[in-house]
Amino acid sequence: MLRWLALLLVLANALLLFWFGQQQQQDAQVKVPDELTRLRLLHELGPDKALEARSLQCYRLGSFMTEAEIARAGERLEARGFEVNTIPATPSVIGYRLRVPVPPDADARIRLLDELALAGWVPQTRDGYFILGPFVGEQAEAEARTEQQALVSVLGMEVKRVPMEDPNPGLDLIAAMPEGEDFVPLLQQMMRAGWPGIKIEKKSCEGLAQPQSDQ
Repeated sequence: MLRWLALLLVLANALLLFWFGQQQQQDAQVKVPDELTRLRLLHELGPDKALEARSLQCYRLGSFMTEAEIARAGERLEARGFEVNTIPATPSVIGYRLRVPVPPDADARIRLLDELALAGWVPQTRDGYFILGPFVGEQAEAEARTEQQALVSVLGMEVKRVPMEDPNPGLDLIAAMPEGEDFVPLLQQMMRAGWPGIKIEKKSCEGLAQPQSDQ
C-alpha cells in the first residue's frame, strides 16, 4: 500500500513539474510591447512632470452673418467635443474702383477733370484722389481693367485699380480637435441642416491656444 502511495506522489510531482514548465514557456513567448513598458500611471509622475498634450487639427467654418447664428453653430460643435473660437471673416471683394491722383496745380486739375468728363466720368474726390466707379457684378474686375487700360493708353493718366471689400464680411468659426481622423465629412453633415452654404476648410492651428496637459 505504501508503495502505491509513493508511486502516486512521484507521478503527481512529475505532472506538477510538467505543468509549471509549460506555463514558464508560454510566459516567455508573450513579449510585452515597448509602448507598454514605457507607460506610466498619473500617480507615478513627479511634480515636475506633465503628460504631453496631443496636437490639434483645426477647421475654419464660415461665414456666419449674425452672432446668434455663430453662437448656435458653436454650441452644436462643442456638444460633439470640438473646441471653438470665433474670428472675423476674411473680407471678400465685391467690386472695384479706379483711383487717379489729383494734380496739385489748379489748372492741371481742371484739365484732368475735363479729360475725365470727355471719357464720361464725373469723379468723386477722396483723400487726394479722383475716384471712378464703382464697378460691381460678375464682370466687375474685367470692366475695371478695360477702363483702366483705356484711360492710361488714350489719355496717358496714372490710374490704379483698387478692390472694394465687403464692409460686413461676417464671422468665422475655428473648430479644433486632437489629431486623428479627418473631420470634414462630420462637419459638413452637422452644418448641412442649418447652414448649407457654409464653407469648411482644414487650416493650420498656428496661433491658437493648445489644450492643457493633465498634471
